[in-house]
This record gives sequence, C-alpha cells and structure tokens, in this order.
Amino acid sequence: MTSPRLWGFWTQGKLDMLRDYLPAFTIAAKNKARGVTTYLDLFAGQSENVARETGESIEGSPEMALRCDPPFTYLRLFELEHAIDLSKHLGTLFPGRDVDVIEGDCNEKLGAILEAGNLPRWAPTFAFIDPTGPDCWWSTLEQLASFKEGSRYKTELWMLFPVDMFTRFLRIDGGTVQDAHATRITRLFGTDEWTAAYRARLAGELDASAARFEYVNLMRWRLEEILGYKWTHSFDVRNTRRRLYSMIFATDNKAGNDIMSSIYSGAAKTFPEMAEEARQRRTAQQSLFSFPAKTGRYRHEPPLAPYGSADRRE
Repeated sequence: MTSPRLWGFWTQGKLDMLRDYLPAFTIAAKNKARGVTTYLDLFAGQSENVARETGESIEGSPEMALRCDPPFTYLRLFELEHAIDLSKHLGTLFPGRDVDVIEGDCNEKLGAILEAGNLPRWAPTFAFIDPTGPDCWWSTLEQLASFKEGSRYKTELWMLFPVDMFTRFLRIDGGTVQDAHATRITRLFGTDEWTAAYRARLAGELDASAARFEYVNLMRWRLEEILGYKWTHSFDVRNTRRRLYSMIFATDNKAGNDIMSSIYSGAAKTFPEMAEEARQRRTAQQSLFSFPAKTGRYRHEPPLAPYGSADRRE
C-alpha cells in the first residue's frame, strides 16, 4: 500500500488558490457554454495526502476538481505512478462521473486523449499542470494551446514552474551541467534560449534572484508570444527558507485574467501568515528561519523580451 504523501503549507496554499479558481471557471461557463466544461490534470498524484505540520488529510487536486460546484462535465487525469489506486479511489467517491485516470506519462498520452474526439473543442477547458520537477514538455503545452483552435478561447493553463529545482541543476561552482539535466530544461522551454541567462549567471552579470526572474520571464514570454496567450501571471511560492517554484497562469479570457489577479493578490497576503503558523508548529526551527512579509496587492506585469535578445530593453 502506498504511503500518504506529506505536504507542506506551501502546497496547501497552492491548492487553496486552485480551490478558489475552479468554481469561478465553471460559473463563468454556465451561461456561455451551457455549463459544459473540461478539466485536465496532467500530474494528478496519489489518493492520500497528509499535511506535514498537522497530520491532517488534504484533498488533492483531482478530488477538488470533482467536488467543484458547478461541476466539470469531463475530467481527464494523467498519472504515471499511482493511476490504478487513484482511479479506484475516485470511482468509489464519485460514482457515475465522467472521469478517466490515464496511466502513463502525460507528455506521451495527452495527444491521443485530445484527438480522440470525446472532449468537445468548443467547451471551456482548464489544465492544471503540477509536476515535481521540469517534467512538462513544451510540446505538451503546444498541444493544450492548440486543442481549441477555432474556438474563442484557448485552454487555460495553470502550471507549477519548478525554477528552484532546475537552477540547482545549473551549476555555478565550475562543475559541468549534466546533459540529461540540460535536455530536460530545454524540453521544458521548447528552446535553448534559457542558456543566455545561465551564461550571464556564470559571468556574474545576474545574481541568483535575477536569474530566476529571467527563467520565469522566458516561459511567460513564450506562452504569450509563441502560443498566443494574451495574459500570463506568475506567483512565487516559498517555504520558510527559500523560493520553491512559481505558479504560472496563462489565459486569453479577460474574466480569467481578472479572477486570477484577485486570487494572487489574496495569496500574497495569506502565504506569510501560513508560513508563520507552520513555523510556530516547528518550535525547534523558529530561531533559524525568517519569512519576508509581503505588503500591498499583487500587481500584474507583462513579460519582457527574453534576456539577451535584440528586442530586450533594460
């Protein structure tokens, strides 16, 4: 039997944002698309999840999407390691729902599911992309963006962008970056343009924070300029010690843009509070770590041209 996955407060905060957004998405579709909607979860995870600080059970993204009200019409979940267990778990909790757990790598399986003809291309479609590392391919994002070609709006994307993980792959101590790591990062971006920021980091032209910004900025710029999304938003998720990843949202729907702006603004205030609560539960660590307070509202800024490009104006 698979052991429950332990989650920190930062994962709970991320899921809180998802819980806020999903019903707003289906409510918006209720009148515009006769309430027909599709939910895609590309790294669905396992059925049992537990809060590290409290030991309490946490509802994962598949259950959250299935409990959404108004409900999603179609749900397609992709899971590499725990698909059978997750399918049984969800089938027991939600009998009769049009939910399918596809076993395997979402990057390899998604195209066939989208092309099978069982999911209406005209229906509002939301994709939650939550990998544990740089494991989502650019070609997968291309498939999602083009799925609703001819419709008014593209598939909305909300993705975990694991910038902290892959910056650890990009050594600055004189060591060589492993070919496998460089390949994973290039496959994530769909280009090797990220190497310009990395070379600048090695040369001391960018510090760690500036390099992270450039990697996130490059992904946002490509989502807008290459895939054609009108708006992208990024939100840094931190634990008590460091930045962990960014959550990047992409949409060409003004309603989605406005709603996620509001959710990110709220999260900018609540994440420090969650960090403090977690720190209080870990009394042995209270004197070791600090969490920077955030003030004010989240403010959307459009991405810049990629670092080192001719169009970049500092």
